[in-house]
This record gives sequence, structure tokens and C-alpha cells, in this order.
Amino acid sequence: MKLKQILCLLIICLGFANCSNDDIPEPTPVRTILVYMMANNSLDGYATKNIESMIEAVTQGDLNGGNLIVFHAARGAEPELLQIKKENGVANKFHIKEYTSLDPTDPVVMKQVLQDVISLYPANSYGLILWSHGTSWLPSEYKTMSKAFGQHGSNWMEIDELAQGIPDALFDFILFDACYMASIECAYELRNKADYILASPTETMGDGWPYAEMVPQLFVNNLRLETICQTFYNYYNRLSGDYRTATVSLTQTSELGNLANIVHEILENKTEIELISTDRSQMQRLEYLPNSNGMLYDFSDFIRQLATDEQYARFTACLHNVVQYEAHTPTAFFAKPNNSYTIDHCCGLTSFVPQAESELYNWYKVHVSWYKAVFPQ
Repeated sequence: MKLKQILCLLIICLGFANCSNDDIPEPTPVRTILVYMMANNSLDGYATKNIESMIEAVTQGDLNGGNLIVFHAARGAEPELLQIKKENGVANKFHIKEYTSLDPTDPVVMKQVLQDVISLYPANSYGLILWSHGTSWLPSEYKTMSKAFGQHGSNWMEIDELAQGIPDALFDFILFDACYMASIECAYELRNKADYILASPTETMGDGWPYAEMVPQLFVNNLRLETICQTFYNYYNRLSGDYRTATVSLTQTSELGNLANIVHEILENKTEIELISTDRSQMQRLEYLPNSNGMLYDFSDFIRQLATDEQYARFTACLHNVVQYEAHTPTAFFAKPNNSYTIDHCCGLTSFVPQAESELYNWYKVHVSWYKAVFPQ
């Protein structure tokens, strides 16, 4: 009798245990990261290599329970959503969804893709890697090779369109694997989109960011974005010749309002003549695009010429709070001149330096939020 009672009690306990385990919810992944990869352009081969590097990273380690998702818009194929993960111990890319006859440079399409990823792969935090060509805020039709951001065939996104495609306050960080996207204009345009922005103020080599090294770093519980920047910088700094080229910065967007206030104070009483009369020969040039006489310069160099000593000191303090990390190699390589140029100093962000009234300057006044926030109207 006692034996039967003991067996019954054991069965009941096991039953409770099983019910209890069924009721325990699956843990929410620490992070979902989407790589929005527009590669229907001259970078298509590099996109394939970068995806292989992501697979290599997952092969060597794990994603700490997170999700690595790639929206791959390749040349000659319909855009598709991929997940890079291990299955039966083998890392690979897995097809999730195809997007037929859609233009990934359309802000509506971008927003839909982002919403799909968030719905399919909920997590405690989210990161976005924007991968393609880039020329800061410069409009796509300004020059033949100016691509704004995200070339897909003959289509591009302007910086204000990019902001329309990204929901507010969703991402912990946005990382640009693209040239020229660390500008004050881009950062301010995207100030409500992510807490931090990682980008380069100059060109980025075609090999892009070192995914094999940095993917595991992106999925740790205590994410340190400075470490990601350092990984990028160190990867290129240990190379030689023209391949030793890297400029990178980490921008904290919550501090951009304070920075805008001091820059507005510096510029508010300046005339158009004063703005276009700054001496660009005394500024670090950080852009060499086709047929350009210089459009993107070191942000700090530009403001120095227009501020009083007291204003510049306050500006520098604000800039220090915005740019949390900055590093640059002694020289940077630029593709069109096919040459490396010395980088004497770089604050981490570029700025457009107004020049004589032109179609480009007029476009800047209409489309760029930074102009409306700080320049005299």
C-alpha cells in the first residue's frame, strides 16, 4: 500500500514538473541585427564575400541566442531575406523570404522590410547595418558617381528619404558599411532613429567592415560599440600601403541637440558672404569625388573659422559628448584619384562648407535638416 502511495506521489510530482516546464516561456533573444544590403551595383562581389565572412563568424562561435538577418538585394536577382545561423552544428545562410519586383531604395519598402524582421525575430534590442555605396548627404544626381546612400541599379536614396525609411527610436545603433556617412548632416538627419551611429567620414574599402571578427562582438550582452569601431580600425591599420586606410567614429545621437544649439549660436549672425568666404585651404579635406573641388571637410575645422575662442571651446566640449570614439590612419585612400592623402586631423564628422550660390547649395537648403536647424534663415 505504501509503495503504491509513493508511486502515485512520484507520478503527480512528475506531472507538475512537466506542466511547469511547458509554462516557462522561451527566453527573448538578446539582439536581432539586420544587414540591409543593397548590392545591385559595382559592390556585388564584395557583398557575397561579406556574407561568407558572417557565416565564418557563426561557424567559429555563436550569436549568444541572437538573430543575424540579411536583406540581400543582389545584382540579377530578386531581393531576399536570409538568416545566418547554425543548423545541426553547421553554419549557413537560410532563405526566409523573397521580395518580388520591389525597389529597396524606396523608403516604404525599407520600412516594410524592417517591420518584417522585427515581427519575425523579436528581441530585447535591435541593430541595423546599412550596406551599399554612400556619399554622405550629397544628392544622387549631383554628379555621375554621387550615390547618396544605397544604390540599386540606377536608383538611390537621398538622405531625407533614408530617414523616412527607418522607424523612430527602434535601433540601438546604425552601422554604415558605406563611404562618407559620418557627417554632421547624416547624423542629425538620423538623430531620432538610433542611439548611436557608427560610420566613416571618408571612403571605406570595398572589403568593408571585418564581419568575421566583429559579428560575435555585436551579440554580447554588454555591447560596447567602441570595441566594434576599434575592430574596424585595427583591421585596416595593420595593413600596409594604400590598404592601410580607415577613418571611423561613433556618434551619440542624444547629444546632437546640444551641439546644434551652440552651432546655431555661432552661425546665427553670419552673412552669406561670411559663410562662403571661409578658407578651405585651412581645413582638412575628407572627400575626393569626381569633378569635385571639395565639398566635405572636417566639421571642427569649419566651425573654428567662424566661432570666437569662447564659442569654439563650448563647441568642442559639445562635440566631445557627441563623438564618443574617433580613429584615423595617417593617410586615407580615395578611389577616383587612385591615391592616398594625409589625414592630419579628423574630429570624426565631416561638414559641407557653403560655397557660392549653386544648385547643390540650394538643394542643401531644402532637403537637409541640419541646415534648417543651425544656419541663418
